[in-house]
Amino acid sequence: MSDAALRHGLIGQIVELRRSDQELILVHGGGKQIASLLKELKIDSRFHDGLRVTDAATRDVAQMVLAGQVGKSLVAELASVGIAAASLAGGDGLSFLAEKMNAEDGTDLGFVGRIVKIDSKLIEALLAARLLPVVACLALGARDFEYYNINGDQMAAAVAAGCRAETLVFVTDVGGVRAASGEQMAELDQGGIRRLLDSGVATRGMRPKLRACLEALEAGVERIFIIGAAEERSLLRVFAGEATGTRIS
Repeated sequence: MSDAALRHGLIGQIVELRRSDQELILVHGGGKQIASLLKELKIDSRFHDGLRVTDAATRDVAQMVLAGQVGKSLVAELASVGIAAASLAGGDGLSFLAEKMNAEDGTDLGFVGRIVKIDSKLIEALLAARLLPVVACLALGARDFEYYNINGDQMAAAVAAGCRAETLVFVTDVGGVRAASGEQMAELDQGGIRRLLDSGVATRGMRPKLRACLEALEAGVERIFIIGAAEERSLLRVFAGEATGTRIS
């Protein structure tokens, strides 16, 4: 998201997909932008098991950056290439409701949540109006109606499941999933994901991404890809049925 060349390349591919009447929903994060503003405000950035520890001040910064700066900037950039888009966060239309989530080892992550309820009416209305929904990884608490920071990968999985998407594509700056040898894996199944997680081969941000893949598979999403933004026409190749990145089945 912070690399202008990669972002422009991705948006160019989105233009081509929209011209072929492909319905798309864009789910975005903004971790580097959040980290930059936290640094300016002299608020420490802390992570645990690939997830940002989010106190109230950090949550407020995430809300400003994701629902404000990043989401609205994407809408403007899409408009410049002829795509009408609308940015929203989980609270809009009560589309995505969450509950507080701790780390797997029980560590309190603060205002970090997992999606527990989805109402897709707003997104469906945007798609019916031929608008591209741009969704920030924020959701309202189902009980306390506080905003929660949602890991971008888990948010994408929840959106794909809740909107009955046929295909979920994670676009990364590192490409597909790497084996212990360092080679990119062309195919990966649920058992393979669990082995990568249990063995510690999957580290840092790849851990929540792979957990999100498991959640999406269990929710009925049929096709999942993890691809590299730097790879030539990688998003278009997914929809053309060509081999690229790592396919999750």
